[in-house]
Amino acid sequence: MELSKLKEKISKEAKLTEEEVDKKIEDKVLELSSLVSEEGAAYIVAKEEGLDLLEKRDRSLKIKNVIPKMRSVEVVGKIVGISDVREFEKGDRKGRVQSITIGDETGQIRVVFWNDKIELIKNIKEGSVVKVKQGYTKTNNFGIPEIHMGNRSNLEVVEEDITVIEKPSTQDFFKGPSQAQGVSGVFEERKKLKEIKEGDFIETRAAIVSMRENEYYTCPECNSRLEEINGSSVCKDHGKVEPKKNLIVKGFLDDGSAALRFVGFKELAEKIKNENLVGKDSVFTGRVKRNEYFGGIELILNKIEDIDISKEINLLK
Repeated sequence: MELSKLKEKISKEAKLTEEEVDKKIEDKVLELSSLVSEEGAAYIVAKEEGLDLLEKRDRSLKIKNVIPKMRSVEVVGKIVGISDVREFEKGDRKGRVQSITIGDETGQIRVVFWNDKIELIKNIKEGSVVKVKQGYTKTNNFGIPEIHMGNRSNLEVVEEDITVIEKPSTQDFFKGPSQAQGVSGVFEERKKLKEIKEGDFIETRAAIVSMRENEYYTCPECNSRLEEINGSSVCKDHGKVEPKKNLIVKGFLDDGSAALRFVGFKELAEKIKNENLVGKDSVFTGRVKRNEYFGGIELILNKIEDIDISKEINLLK
């Protein structure tokens, strides 16, 4: 449904003025840290007003568009790898974890199943096409996005023909941010800001020229955003929880070739604030996405590093 028609439907059925609908959509985009488009925010507003429009929309993402800190993620892909079940201990708790790797024509991504959720893939074979529902995303130790399955997450086999992008070699993966091939979840070469495009997962050398701070609250267990119900903070997967306060920093990077809007969450936001990185030349890594609300593209940060002179010399060779 076109955005204009969606707004009209919300206005009519929820008995709101056009101005009220616009304001609710704008507030929702800001609440979700600009990680949804204006259209996506409109569907959420419609749902909150009791209009069940979201189910009529195909919500599946292409793998290249999966970024960290997302919730209620839906992705369709072909299974190209299945790990063994691994048992672990954390304090006085024991658990199990298993993962699959799925792919589509835009990239590949790891999907992680914890404890009882492992049953979802018990009888699934490599080569099956599956739909992941209600997952949430975070980064692994390499700063690469992956999908985790929460309490409400589900997985089903679907009849679709999926062409999977060729998997990068192990050598490519461990070449690092400056040399790895362009596959979802794998870093591309170092780029100037003027050269980047939507969907890139890039490394760039630049400086923060402006920034502003904000705070938001998430579940301490899974980092999902919380709903306020009867004065309590409620997670869709873990119920009533004590909210965890997080910092978000937004601003602009400049490398002399162009300026680009950036967004940094949690630990990276704290690093920017505590180390006073405004004006300091640094290396930034992240996913380039389109911000439909503000227009144009922006960099969702995954890593910030100090300048390594030896590495910079090697890049010039």
